[in-house]
Amino acid sequence: MKLKIYNDDNTINEYTISKELFFDKSINNKVSYIASSSKEANVLKILKSYFSEAKSILFDNTNKALSQELQNLNIKEFDEKEYKSNIFDTKDFSFLYFTSGSTGFPTAALKTRENIFLEIDDLTTILEKYTIKRVIVTVPFIHIYGSLFGLFYPLKHNIDIILKEHFLPNDLLNLIDENSLVVTTPLYIKALNQLSTKKDLQNSIFISSTAPLPSTDAKEFKDKFNSNIIQIFGSTETGGIAYKYNDEELWNALNSVKLSTDVDSRLKVSSPYVSNIIYEKELKKTNQEVQTFDFVEIFDDKFKLIGRSSQILKIAGKRYSTIQIENILEKIEGINKALVLVNNSDSLRGEILDITLETKKIFLIKDVQNILKKELSNLKFSINLKLTDKLKVSSTGKKLAIQ
Repeated sequence: MKLKIYNDDNTINEYTISKELFFDKSINNKVSYIASSSKEANVLKILKSYFSEAKSILFDNTNKALSQELQNLNIKEFDEKEYKSNIFDTKDFSFLYFTSGSTGFPTAALKTRENIFLEIDDLTTILEKYTIKRVIVTVPFIHIYGSLFGLFYPLKHNIDIILKEHFLPNDLLNLIDENSLVVTTPLYIKALNQLSTKKDLQNSIFISSTAPLPSTDAKEFKDKFNSNIIQIFGSTETGGIAYKYNDEELWNALNSVKLSTDVDSRLKVSSPYVSNIIYEKELKKTNQEVQTFDFVEIFDDKFKLIGRSSQILKIAGKRYSTIQIENILEKIEGINKALVLVNNSDSLRGEILDITLETKKIFLIKDVQNILKKELSNLKFSINLKLTDKLKVSSTGKKLAIQ
């Protein structure tokens, strides 16, 4: 099994992946901090930690608040004694991942090897009909999505891993050979759709996660490249929850996932790869069950995703998703990206939409209202509008609000 890193100067760094080459006795069962850096540095450190059975804490060191929190904790040995707790047995974890923090301060999810490889077993069942000979990774490894599909899946199946620090759309297209699994995001799917180049990729498969992929983009990709996209729905704490192909509407629960809802129709997830322990300023036990903020309609082992509670606007008894509104705005010429958030801070004005547009054109609030009225009805709410040359996005492509 090989790890190949393609460089901008057309050279290739190649490594053989084996326990003998990566085992380091000095870090066995010790805590290993792995900060965001280059993909090559990250994957080499994670491999070393994995084969040496160290306890890895993966984090984005550009998040200063998170870096300070880890410095304050000064974790040397993650055990009960250090935290003066007789409730949690935190010795049994291999990797600690942080959420992106897009909805607040990042939450830490402690993952055991059992969590990870039970999920890999279920992910394998949805990929087993494909002959995969190489895994091409465009996403960072410090997040659970990148680790699962970009590292642990190929490790389990002895498949070569292909990386490039910064994939341009043409770079990615040129590297996709027959029988490739491409681990990517909606941003890359959209970028590939915009290329004038076509390529028959029927023997390769794409995995997309981290953000919603509009059905129009998924269908356009399928038609243009003759290849399927498997979309993955999940979170750092829960791991994978469900999957769907291309522009399908309904999500299919992964084999070991049990679905239910609370009284407000918000999704509840139970599975063996839910982190049993999370850290939100203190250690909390989940009993491998998580109540999400996602409104759904369940049909046996499938569900329709309506949207997150923080992304839902309720007007005249009907729910509207901010993602739905973003997709409408992004179809308009001159709008590259749209970020829509529900703002409930001013109760006298009712619900307010904070809308940020990435554009070089001038749009007024009345322009945005007229655009939305063409596709949605009963939209009687206030809008706070911001225009920017560039919307900030996270390392996995999630849009971030301007502070």
